Amino acid sequence: MLNDLQNRITVAKVGDYKFIRHRYMHRLLFGLLLFAIWQGAVNLELYPRYLLPSPGDILQTMIYGFIEADYGLAILESLRRVIFGYLLAISVGLFAGLAIARYHFLDTTVGASLTALQSIPSVAWVPLALLWFGISEAAVLFIVILEAFIPCALGVRSGVMNIPREIIRAGQTLGAKHLDLYIRVILPAIVPQLITSLKLSWAFAWRALIAGELFVSGLGIGQSLELGRSLADMAQVISMIVIIAILGFVSDNLLFTKLEKSLREKWGLN
Repeated sequence: MLNDLQNRITVAKVGDYKFIRHRYMHRLLFGLLLFAIWQGAVNLELYPRYLLPSPGDILQTMIYGFIEADYGLAILESLRRVIFGYLLAISVGLFAGLAIARYHFLDTTVGASLTALQSIPSVAWVPLALLWFGISEAAVLFIVILEAFIPCALGVRSGVMNIPREIIRAGQTLGAKHLDLYIRVILPAIVPQLITSLKLSWAFAWRALIAGELFVSGLGIGQSLELGRSLADMAQVISMIVIIAILGFVSDNLLFTKLEKSLREKWGLN
C-alpha cells in the first residue's frame, strides 16, 4: 500500500513537471512568433522605421536606458509609489467591503456609488487630482489609491454576500459572535475571492499609476513614456510599454498566481 502511494506521488510529480515544461515551451514559442511577425512588419516597411522600430532597436534602447539613462531609477520610483498606494488602498478596501456587506444602508448607498465609480477610467481622474493636489506625487497617489480601493472593496463585499448562510449559522451555533465571527468564519470563507480582488486591485493600481505619472514631473515609468512621446522617440515609448508588461507578468506569476494556486489547493478547489 505504501509503495502504491509513493508510485502515485511520483507519477503526479512527473505529470506536473511535464505540464509546467509544456506551458513554458508554449509561451516561448508564442513569444518567438510575435517577434517574428514584428520583425517581418519592419522588413516589409509597413511603417517608417521611426514609427515602428525593430525588436533589435528596442533591445538596444533598453540596454542604453539601463546603463546610461535612468530606467532603473524610474522603475524603482514607480514601484515605490504603486506599492505604497496599493497597500493603503487594500487596507481601507478590506474594512470598507466588510462594512458594506454588513449594513444594508451602506450597501445601497456607498456600494452602489462604488459600482458606478468603477466604470470611470483612471485617466478621467487626472484633471481632478491635478486641480486638487497640483502637479505633485500626492496627485499620483490619489489616483492609485482610488483605483485600487474600489475593486478591493467590491470584491470583499461580493465574497461576504456569497458565503452560504449555513456557514454563518454554524459559526454562530458554535459560539462565534461579532468580531470573533469575522475572524474565525467570514474572513477564512472569503479568502479565495479576496485573492482575486487583490490581484484585480494590483492591475488597476498599475494602470492608474501610469496615467498619473504621464502628467507629473520627476522620475517614473509614466514620465519616461511621456518623454519618449514628446521627443518622438518611438523606441523609448515601446521600451517603456515592454517594461510595464514584464513587470505585470512577473508580479502576476511570482506572487498572485502562486498564492492563488496554493489557496485553491488548500480549499480543495483544484
